[in-house]
Amino acid sequence: MSHTKKSWKDIKPVLSGFSSPQLLGLVQDLYRLNAENASFMHARFLSDDAEQDHLAPYMARIQRAISPKQPWKRHVKLIEGRKAISEFKKANGNIRDTLALMIYYVKCGNDFTLEFEDIDEGFYDSLCSMFSSVVETLLKQQDQELFAEFLPSLETELHRVDGQIGWGYPDELSDHLADLKDAFE
Repeated sequence: MSHTKKSWKDIKPVLSGFSSPQLLGLVQDLYRLNAENASFMHARFLSDDAEQDHLAPYMARIQRAISPKQPWKRHVKLIEGRKAISEFKKANGNIRDTLALMIYYVKCGNDFTLEFEDIDEGFYDSLCSMFSSVVETLLKQQDQELFAEFLPSLETELHRVDGQIGWGYPDELSDHLADLKDAFE
């Protein structure tokens, strides 16, 4: 007995036959199914640049994953923090909001290590990778206004950990930041 893998191509013709009320009912069911679906829809349809309410659920997920309040009960789950950013990006795609979440990931990691002291190499590799992704995104955008908006946050995170953390972490952040400044200043 062979099972074929189901895909969007199988679902699309079924949905094409739905009326508007049927589609709304389905979307409502998906919204109510879990918090991630509700957050996705809020980020997709209710985002407002002036208010960042649509970022709150993603920020909460990042904070819980990267900087748990009781680490002896909950382990750091770097992949969950990254997943929250990835899901937001799929839902909304706004570059400013995505960058804000990426920097928040680094901030949460810095908060955690400053409170509980040195973690391990994998932890710092993940933070460096996220910091590097922020820099790469800003370089790719070549937007002076975006650079000016996010540079202070990046500098703040570097200054918070400089001289406080080992593993070469502040040095790597400093190198990435220098590359960014060289490109824009």
